[in-house]
Amino acid sequence: MDQHQTAKEGSDAFYPSEHSRLGRVRRWMWMGAAFGMIGALAGAKASLAGAVFAATFVLAVVGTIDWFLRRRLVTDRAAVVLDGEGIQSPLFTGRAKRHLWRDVAQVSVESDYGAPRLRFRLAGSSGCRDRRDFWTGINPCRPAIPLTSFDPLAQERLVEAVSRHLHRVRGDPDMAAGGLAAPLLEEREFQARLKGLAPIPWVTWLLVALNVMVWGVAVVSGAEVRATPAHTLFAWGGNAASAVQQGEWWRLLTALFLHGGVVHLTMNMLGLAGAGIMVERIYGHRLFALIYLGTGLVGGAASLHFSAQQAVSVGASGAVFGITGALLVGVFQHRRRLPKAFGRQTLVGIGFFVFYSLMQGFAHKGVDNAAHVGGLLAGAMLALVLPERFDMAHFARNLQRRAVAAGALVLVTVAALIAASPPAALDMQRLFDGHAAFVRGASEFDVAVKALQREHEAIEAGRIGVREADERSRTVYAPMFARVVEELSRAALPPSDPRTALLEDLRRMAELIHESLAMESVFRPGSDEPEPIDPVRAEEIEAELMEIGARLERLRRHASEARSER
Repeated sequence: MDQHQTAKEGSDAFYPSEHSRLGRVRRWMWMGAAFGMIGALAGAKASLAGAVFAATFVLAVVGTIDWFLRRRLVTDRAAVVLDGEGIQSPLFTGRAKRHLWRDVAQVSVESDYGAPRLRFRLAGSSGCRDRRDFWTGINPCRPAIPLTSFDPLAQERLVEAVSRHLHRVRGDPDMAAGGLAAPLLEEREFQARLKGLAPIPWVTWLLVALNVMVWGVAVVSGAEVRATPAHTLFAWGGNAASAVQQGEWWRLLTALFLHGGVVHLTMNMLGLAGAGIMVERIYGHRLFALIYLGTGLVGGAASLHFSAQQAVSVGASGAVFGITGALLVGVFQHRRRLPKAFGRQTLVGIGFFVFYSLMQGFAHKGVDNAAHVGGLLAGAMLALVLPERFDMAHFARNLQRRAVAAGALVLVTVAALIAASPPAALDMQRLFDGHAAFVRGASEFDVAVKALQREHEAIEAGRIGVREADERSRTVYAPMFARVVEELSRAALPPSDPRTALLEDLRRMAELIHESLAMESVFRPGSDEPEPIDPVRAEEIEAELMEIGARLERLRRHASEARSER
């Protein structure tokens, strides 16, 4: 502690700190915003202006929130001043920012949604009305000072200073005992002990680094920054029921380290760092790794019954929900032995996160809530089996036996979920192979049609004779369209894909053109104009080609109109 800080304390003036909870909130907020803006700008291919606008909007919103936070974190101006007559602070709720000691009937330390507050109750002689304001919800007779702007030691000193002044003015022996700051002291000492169990939560940071590294390698290899295509995620090891049911169980593990885009990665890593550090300290490095991997595998196996049936499921969110479930159950089991503020703060904060995230998952398509719920339940299940380090003697006695039991439970649960999963609705490997064949076939069809057009231009220009062109139609171009037909025959699209009709028309058109080109020709005596050996069939082919051509033209026109409307 430096002399400057000591002088402030001696004058009963208390200053905010960047090391307070509010300071940490600011840092996490800017970290998340930075990842989001970098991802928006890095992934801007179609519309750079749109990405810049989105990044600017995020910056404006975060900057506005930060402005309000910084008003409570001005470190060179006292946030609370105590003197012989009263206490003054701009942080006081309500209009009055100064209250006299003689008007204070009672003071207490409360937890508001896990955040500590110094709550005052004013006596009736102060002239205030003891009821909440309808519009603001603030009771002027019960002002409070949020303590989140101060570091833990400053919080305790502030509360103790208030106790001394009230004891001096009112002669209350309870205030002199310093019991008012006991909950804050208890929580600070508990947090120090918890941090001492794992000063560096290296497993958490290693997992974060692995996830970021895998995503970075995927991007360098051609994956999209904002939204990686499903076929790329599948090729990299994404989870899909069809592949797992064909024996590729390893996908349940590899999918844990894959993410669909920078926003997906950022949200999961923030959740992992936020909850993982505490869980690693409570359960230790090895058990934390077991919880992370075990709940991630169970979440992936649960997804085989829902999302992974017809999509590629990726992400660490199942494991993140797993560690939050373990944290909830672990704290709840020992809530009577833990500091009240810590237990309430943890249960309320994590409970809200879980509820909000699950509701968002049910409200939005593309979110694998099955993995979330599976991971959450697996985390709660493992927390009931594994020992916590709140009692180190108990932890040491039960570590090995319960770790083996938890590992066996994970394996049995994963195997049972895989065995019970219904047959996959879509064969993802066949689907992606079929889509690739569609892309190749459409490209080869375009190349073959353009080659035919050049051939026709050469005939009209007299560079190729009619008889030679007729022979080339069977020896050169018929085989070319035969390859197109073969490629398009392997193509497959989901029934819901709007290009399904286009695929059928391209395939049929390629078949008809191939049949026409392969048909033998005859030349009447004295004529150089070839005639089809089967004129009736040739007319049928031409009529069907015209019908398909008109249909494709309508599709092209509708697509062009839709693009112009956007």
